[in-house]
Amino acid sequence: MLQYLHMLEEVRWHACSVDRTYARLKTTEEGLSDAEVLQRQKHYGFNELPREKPLAWWVLFTRQFYNPLMIILTLAAGVSLLLGEQIDASVIFAAALLNAIIGFVQEYKANKALEALRRFIQPRAIVLREGVRLEILARELVLGDILLLQIGDRVTADARLIHSEGLRIDESSLTGESLPIEKTIHALSEQTPLADRSNMVFTGSSVVSGSGQAIIVAIGSGTELGKIALLVSQIQEEQTPLQNELNQLAHWIAIVIFGLILSIFCLGVLTGRSPVEMFQMSIALAVAAIPEGLTVSVTIILAIGMQRILHERALVRRLVAAETLGSVSVICTDKTGTITQGEMRASHLFAADKLYDLADSSVILSKQAKKVIELSVLCNDAILTTNKDGQQAQGSPTERALLLLALKEQLDPSRLRERFTRKAVVPFESKNKFMGTAHKLEQGSRVIFKGAPDRLMRFCDFSKKQQDHLEAVVTDLASKGIRVLMVISRDYKKAVSFIDVESCKGFVFEGFIGLRDPLRPEAKLQIEQARQAGVRTIMITGDHPKTAIAIAAEAGIDAGIHSVATGVELDAWTEEELQKRIARISIFARVEPHHKLRIVQALQSRGDVVAMTGDGVNDAPALKLADIGVAVGSGTEVAKQASDIVLLDSNLKTITSAIREGRVIFDNIRKSIVYLLSGSFTEIILITGSILLGLPMPLLPAQILWINLVADTFPNIGLTLEPGEQDVMSLKPHRRDEPVINRQMVGLMLLTGIITNGVLFGLYYWLLSKGESIIYIQSMMFAAVGIDSLFFVFVVKSFRRSFIQINPFANKALLVGVGVGLSLMILGMVHPFFQAIFEVVPLSLSDWSVLFMIAFVKLFSIEFFKSWFLIRQSTDR
Repeated sequence: MLQYLHMLEEVRWHACSVDRTYARLKTTEEGLSDAEVLQRQKHYGFNELPREKPLAWWVLFTRQFYNPLMIILTLAAGVSLLLGEQIDASVIFAAALLNAIIGFVQEYKANKALEALRRFIQPRAIVLREGVRLEILARELVLGDILLLQIGDRVTADARLIHSEGLRIDESSLTGESLPIEKTIHALSEQTPLADRSNMVFTGSSVVSGSGQAIIVAIGSGTELGKIALLVSQIQEEQTPLQNELNQLAHWIAIVIFGLILSIFCLGVLTGRSPVEMFQMSIALAVAAIPEGLTVSVTIILAIGMQRILHERALVRRLVAAETLGSVSVICTDKTGTITQGEMRASHLFAADKLYDLADSSVILSKQAKKVIELSVLCNDAILTTNKDGQQAQGSPTERALLLLALKEQLDPSRLRERFTRKAVVPFESKNKFMGTAHKLEQGSRVIFKGAPDRLMRFCDFSKKQQDHLEAVVTDLASKGIRVLMVISRDYKKAVSFIDVESCKGFVFEGFIGLRDPLRPEAKLQIEQARQAGVRTIMITGDHPKTAIAIAAEAGIDAGIHSVATGVELDAWTEEELQKRIARISIFARVEPHHKLRIVQALQSRGDVVAMTGDGVNDAPALKLADIGVAVGSGTEVAKQASDIVLLDSNLKTITSAIREGRVIFDNIRKSIVYLLSGSFTEIILITGSILLGLPMPLLPAQILWINLVADTFPNIGLTLEPGEQDVMSLKPHRRDEPVINRQMVGLMLLTGIITNGVLFGLYYWLLSKGESIIYIQSMMFAAVGIDSLFFVFVVKSFRRSFIQINPFANKALLVGVGVGLSLMILGMVHPFFQAIFEVVPLSLSDWSVLFMIAFVKLFSIEFFKSWFLIRQSTDR
């Protein structure tokens, strides 16, 4: 196999003559013998790409535990067991298991859904072996096989053409070139780029017209598609920004917890408290400081986000990828099949000196315009087939577009062809760039030509003025990225059974038909909405620069002269030059797969979070390398497998919806983190302050754990269902290196800690000064801290405005969560079983009234300072 790959690197098959290709591969026009085929299969293997074995379900499940927060959570459960707190340990273990199950179910369902999108087809090929035409499985092809190609065939190996009769190949999935490639058999220069190798056919492309024969020169991993697949497999998946940020947060929490255990224990012992008491309190506070609900919350938020994105017709393959969309700052998008529809359509028609815009449904075509369409149907090799989806056109993209135009104008191609029987044909050839047909009339014949205007003008008798006028029309349409076909005809009184192109004169100009690969209806709106959200769109295509510029301008992408670069220019630039220039380039044309990788890497080196959208095989490496790979649902299987998200309906507006949902996800994760950490550190400050002041413990370890594991849990689950704020798409994406807890978050937690602990210490001192029993004081503090935690959830509903401004009652799940948490707090105070566990006494109605009044005062105090200071001074966005 290594010898085979080495040979592929040495031979430039497109630069070899036909005879030399026969000789190098030791084959003949009759093909290989059966014995030679078996020997080559044994030596080189089968024509198939290496398949990545899908992960077993148990691997998917166990890898849910591979993150620092889950490890800390497991340690916290172990510590609780050592302290004899079986209930607490069970709750923590349950939280860890719930997180793992949710993550596993989401990824497992996504993988299964992607498999459902795949079509398990065994491709077949027609070959010539020992002069016999055979249809075999494509995997059985070997080097030197003679591959036979005809219209509609899928090319299943890379091959050097030896015969070509009007052969045109659609290579858009490999090169990005939207128009079919005219194929020849002549040797080319060694430096010819992939997209221009007209004497080669490549795996994954398809025959749109004509026929041909080719010698197979590469199979499996040695094909251009195979090389891309190997390139994709070598790209290591990087952690998402969210994963990095949560890992950093987990490490920070671990350091703080270790410092707490050591500091509080030493401080308590030095102030004369019992070492056993301080050990239990230190461990309880350490467990309280661990936001065990955070891991579950993040998983739930991501899972809900995945479901919302799926509702918008996009399948998220990896759970963490849902959030990454929210931090995307650059979208690198392919043109064909992504910005455009990937299918040629008639866009304009010029007849009787009038230009018709066919996109305008109100346009009524003249009799002459309809005649032009009829003539284009007759001079046409495409055919119509009928299936469950209705009538479908088969043939070259150009000729399919002409038939679809006829159907749109309610013309019947079959009846036209029956009425005007074809008697002769001049096939389309790349050297001529036109096609001609002769048709029987009631008296005589009609000869029709369609093709490139510059080749057909000579068949007509134009004055200089007429020719200049028509050339101006062609130039104007071409400047808009429109391909122009000229239609001419001439009637003869006698029957015509042969068309002599050299003697064709006196033809009548009938009209022009403009063709283009049109924009997807949603493309321009999606690009504009992305721009408003601070997301830049870059178009990367294998097409000609002029075509790319015209499409980009129509789509709303900057198409200025300094905004365009080609693959040749990329090759000339160093990595440093590319990083400097890429800030102003928005169009890359005539690029190959390795160029796309360089573009993504250059953007990432500047700190951008890159989303790569695409549908072709040539997009796969960049899809995998990008922070988020978005494959179009109508694209190739290779692209889908390399992506993080698949657009099921190939609708680009889904990307905008997914970006919005990604930002909502990130906002909700931040809200959950701030909510959980604020509650934990409120308890830590309260306990630490009491030790420093030499006061009795305001809370017991069991009470701290109950508040942390129960009272915070249900409101936090409600918080995960926040629908998102209205201004989320008017904000800039957060930076790649921005911590999950920024200065605004830290400020809010400090503000909360100051106000909350000021109020709680005030209550504590007041109760102590009244000489109340310590069990009553601890009961009041237990209830006060629990109620404060429940009410604080309304503060974190928004970091940018007051909760009153965003309707605090809009999220019914949050209200239910607060209600359940409050009920459990009250249950812990009034039920005898829990009274014994938490060492509390019942509180009077007046006690509860005071606690609720304090909670409301604290809530509005925090909101006041948040509105006037934190929001106004926020520099985060």
